Amino acid sequence: MKTGILTRTALIATIMMAAWLPIQPAMASLDNPVTRPVKVVGGNLTITVDPLTGDYEFTDYGYATHVGLVTNSGAGVLNLATGQFLAGTGVIVTANGDLITWAVGTGPNTVDYTGGTGRFEGCSGGIAITLTSQTLLSVNADGTVTFLMTYVADGIITY
Repeated sequence: MKTGILTRTALIATIMMAAWLPIQPAMASLDNPVTRPVKVVGGNLTITVDPLTGDYEFTDYGYATHVGLVTNSGAGVLNLATGQFLAGTGVIVTANGDLITWAVGTGPNTVDYTGGTGRFEGCSGGIAITLTSQTLLSVNADGTVTFLMTYVADGIITY
């Protein structure tokens, strides 16, 4: 009789351990973020710029590693003489709905990740962007101009 109780106790303990072990790595990853390479393989940015002030707004869609198909939107200021982004912030919406926030980096055509939601909560890192094409779409009635830009990017993300 005591053998049966001991066997059931051992069985329950084994089942509980089997259920607990897969949870431990997931919990550990919240405390131990991992740095991974990130690559944007197809970015399509529609940007509207005020040629008097350098103010811009844009929407973007594309595909990137670790996030899948994304949409991205933001605003800021660029240097009209060089085309370099001086300031700006935005939000990337990943394929599963998690968010990544970003700010224009200190280097030319760079973006720094400043946080996020879901698995990207507290993320950091950034990318360097390489434009692959730029096409003037329109000169608007309010004096702004709208361009379509395609790009690729490489960098890192830690989450």
